Amino acid sequence: MSDGNFRRMIEPEAFDFTISQDELTGLADRAALEGHLDSLFGSYADSDFDDRLQFAILCIDLDGFKQFNEKYGRAEGDHVLKLVADRLQTCMRKNDVVYRIDGDEFAVVLLQVTANEVASIADRIIGSVSTPYDLVNADPVAITVTIGAALAPRDGDTPESLLWCGEAALYIAKKAGKGTYNRYSERRSS
Repeated sequence: MSDGNFRRMIEPEAFDFTISQDELTGLADRAALEGHLDSLFGSYADSDFDDRLQFAILCIDLDGFKQFNEKYGRAEGDHVLKLVADRLQTCMRKNDVVYRIDGDEFAVVLLQVTANEVASIADRIIGSVSTPYDLVNADPVAITVTIGAALAPRDGDTPESLLWCGEAALYIAKKAGKGTYNRYSERRSS
């Protein structure tokens, strides 16, 4: 993705945080995610959460990507990561932001969202990302993705707790099987 598309996608002037970019995909990176969450929670600090729509984080992990890289090589892996980044962005609404936080891990911040909308977007991501990819030097291959979600403020009322809950939900989803979605629930994760 070009620099211009990145800037248009997340409209940096709308946020109170520094935007840093992942070099491979052009997506915002982990530092930008942390800044975005700090900004979102900061804007809610002096208000009652009940008077606002929720926001959510989706923690996304490509299933079996280490084995994919071993089988097809790093160049094909990088090619697929770029394609995954593009597909993730096509699943988003106007003000949602996609991040590449590490290796084959991505995150999405969904603004003004209900629990049902989060589930719908997660299903859309799973369907889009699992559609086979055309590789440069091999036949098309399908990759699955697993997603954990947490909603603020219900599941986490600080950036750290929200991210922790999203990652816990991802871990539970991974234990349930590949290509699944799970929203954080305290009673299921303890």
